[in-house]
Amino acid sequence: FVIVVIDSTDKERLSMIREELCKMLSNEELSKAGVLIYANKQDLKGSMSASEISRELNLTSIKQQQWHIQSCCALTGEGLYQGLEWIVSRLKKK
Repeated sequence: FVIVVIDSTDKERLSMIREELCKMLSNEELSKAGVLIYANKQDLKGSMSASEISRELNLTSIKQQQWHIQSCCALTGEGLYQGLEWIVSRLKKK
């Protein structure tokens, strides 16, 4: 699995993150890896929603890997377990 943590308040870095994610997922060793994206800092005013980040990263174009984007707040732990539960559910299906 690949776990990516995104600062939901940093709109300017999303294009760089999109490029890096594409490069990473094109690696043959990760061709079947699941992708969990944490949209962190959801507690802060002005943060982008998980759906906004999904659109900006063009996640629907990821066809080879299963992916999930999870809103979270690392300070409170909100959303962190839900992301890990998604990983566990994918592992159980293998």
